[in-house]
Amino acid sequence: MVAARTGLPVVVKGVLRPEDALRCTQAGAGAVWVSNHGGRQLDRTASTAACLPDVVAAVGDQAEVYVDGGIRTGLDVVAALALGARAVFLGRSPLLALLDGVVGVGRLHRELLALTVETLRLAGCRTPGDAPGLAAAERTTPR
Repeated sequence: MVAARTGLPVVVKGVLRPEDALRCTQAGAGAVWVSNHGGRQLDRTASTAACLPDVVAAVGDQAEVYVDGGIRTGLDVVAALALGARAVFLGRSPLLALLDGVVGVGRLHRELLALTVETLRLAGCRTPGDAPGLAAAERTTPR
């Protein structure tokens, strides 16, 4: 309904369950964003990496799937993309990098890019799609 009224694509953030992702796409969402909003501060909260494969499978090609949470290294980026995320977002890292201003954020992105490329090289992969073994994650989708 929002998409129809505004003409803008709708992205629903905070999706962890495949059933919820499917409902979002059926309601017209153009994308779902797998995120626990920093919930890993609580013990036993589902990780986004554990929820991502089931959400991707539920959505299929009906919408894009994005993810954030726990992305700190190039391996994290490659794993999230290999699990089916279309885009990977950073949470706290850029905020902490802002302590050094624009220079700090630029450095963070350059370092993360270098780590991502290095991960792909070490794994012998040209793209994250070539690296499904790196995406192994404990799959504990919350019920």
